[in-house]
Amino acid sequence: MSALEELLKLLGVEKLNPVQEKALETGFLEGKNLVVASPTGSGKTLIAEMAMLGKRKVIYTCPLRALASEKYEEFQVFEKLGKRVAISIGDLDSSDPWLEKYDIIVTTNEKLDSLMRHRAPWLGKVDLLVVDEIHLIDSDRGPTLESVIMRFRYLFPRTQILALSATIPNAEELANWLDADLVTSNWRPVRLIKGVYLDGLIETTDGTIEVEETYKDPLKTLVHHFLNEGKNILIFTPTRKSAEATAEALTSLTKRFSPPEELAEKALHALESPTKQCQRLALCLRNGSAFHHAGLVSEQRRLIERAFKENKIRVLCSTPTLAMGVNLPADVVIMKSLVRYTGHGIVKIPRREFHQCAGRAGRPQYSKEGLAVLIAKSEDEKEILWNEYITAGPEDVYSQMSREPVLRTHVLASIAMHLTPSFEKLNALFMHSFFAFQYKDMKYLEEKIKKIVEELESWGFVTAGETISPTRIGSRVSELYIDPYSAYKMIQAIRTREPGEMGWLYIIVNTEEMKPYLGIRRREEESVWDIAVRSEEELGIDPVKASFEDYYFLEKFKTAMMLKDWINECTEEEILEKYNVAPGILRAYISNAEWMVYSAGELARLIGEKKKASFLKGFRRRIVYGVKEELLPLVELKGIGRIKARRLYNMGIKKKEDIKYFENKKMLENAIGRKTLEKILEDEK
Repeated sequence: MSALEELLKLLGVEKLNPVQEKALETGFLEGKNLVVASPTGSGKTLIAEMAMLGKRKVIYTCPLRALASEKYEEFQVFEKLGKRVAISIGDLDSSDPWLEKYDIIVTTNEKLDSLMRHRAPWLGKVDLLVVDEIHLIDSDRGPTLESVIMRFRYLFPRTQILALSATIPNAEELANWLDADLVTSNWRPVRLIKGVYLDGLIETTDGTIEVEETYKDPLKTLVHHFLNEGKNILIFTPTRKSAEATAEALTSLTKRFSPPEELAEKALHALESPTKQCQRLALCLRNGSAFHHAGLVSEQRRLIERAFKENKIRVLCSTPTLAMGVNLPADVVIMKSLVRYTGHGIVKIPRREFHQCAGRAGRPQYSKEGLAVLIAKSEDEKEILWNEYITAGPEDVYSQMSREPVLRTHVLASIAMHLTPSFEKLNALFMHSFFAFQYKDMKYLEEKIKKIVEELESWGFVTAGETISPTRIGSRVSELYIDPYSAYKMIQAIRTREPGEMGWLYIIVNTEEMKPYLGIRRREEESVWDIAVRSEEELGIDPVKASFEDYYFLEKFKTAMMLKDWINECTEEEILEKYNVAPGILRAYISNAEWMVYSAGELARLIGEKKKASFLKGFRRRIVYGVKEELLPLVELKGIGRIKARRLYNMGIKKKEDIKYFENKKMLENAIGRKTLEKILEDEK
């Protein structure tokens, strides 16, 4: 039995589908570059798995951690074929030398970029680079993906590239950029029907569906109809609040399908102390519905995804980010709205986003077709939706590499990697970019690159003359994976200020990485400004002057206020109430702040500010755990979070050894739980 036959047998694949057959005809198994552009669920992952078989070392890169984790689980099948599989999605300040021993490495675009900046020596051994969701090159994070591909091709021209994409009009342009063959197809294992609902009728691409108007609310009418047909339903809403409110509003229809109680209990207790959002989610789950968005913590998101896949939840309300993440098909997809609120008012969502969401309709193992439905309020709107979304394809993808803040990061990375010791070499590298290929105008890019190099030189990160080379600090900035402008501002602040707690928080918030900053409501401007003025000494800067120089001063200060509350042990519920920041979003701010404090400490050490570097080391731990300094010895114990640590401290316990000699063990059990206490005492032996 050949390796390919063995793989297909392990995966339970009896016959290749049309997309996979077309891919095989290109000869990609012999090492040719290939772009596959086809719908969700059309078997692109199996094409990647077939390509992996004969390779010594493979990198599979994708846009999201959740997607990387899902692929890592899928690729465990290769362990049975004698290949070692690893996942690397964490520390952005490491070359991960341990990956040398692995054959298949699953990672994210940002982590792969970081590995390249750290010049991981094993990268030169990679035979195959699989790029998932390459159409996201036209997104906020697209320039990182473009830069990774550009540098990989420049450094390792013999490495085969297999790019996987949703169906896009200009897939041929991407393929030509990569010197690749192209396979395009609209084939799906489950037929996708799209339609618009109005007044009891869904007009679809496959005929008309009659729906009894049981409710005034068209969404409730549709949900009632499809639940009675035994379908599970995925509803996309424009905002987190809308997802929650919609899930709650539908519980009257879904409560007869309530899942096991343990599901609600796990969602409720995902945090050490449940918030109102946790309670809201648990209540929805007890009544058969759920919501899913970035405000949930990862444990809750995984719990809901698994339950929906297993049909324990029949109705799930989500923001569109879910459509770009894990594989979560549904019988019916309903788009509640096709507009969203931005800083520039209400805008229509891109067609590409609609098609991405609609593509979730159809469960191969359960049904032969999936249905995606839009809701119209009038005949005129129905016609607009039909013409602009149902029958119109997605937009072309375009390079975002020319955006200056992004470009300076990747210019410094290229110089720091010693790839581009001159302007000629720098321009030659960027000639490999999709931007240069797409616009055929290197003059525009060359002018921007020249300006950026001058800027980097003024900040002390490169020296530029006949040759261009990184300074010691410029190399470190690139390795730390932070925006050079952020690094410059932090260095200036470290050198010139003696800030207090709030001042340090403001320094790390005043960076590109901490965007978006918390918004300021008009009614709270005065109170936030008052706190800022009273914090002048602790800030280490004049807030009045800062506000004249920086339009976003108050937003940044408010964000620093939230982080200060966090490290001074305000509960997540208090933060949710005060700042309207859900636990999942708070976790993202904490993660970014922790990385910026670490980076600030590294920069402080490099410029000789050893005392400040030492302070920042402890300050980083406070941000990670959300505690005052006195609790740090306790929160580092397994099973002890910030709330249990405070209970112990208030009992007079200040370090691990104090637990062993505390006489009232029952009191300890009540404070931290019997199992946690037993584990700590066991570790002490």
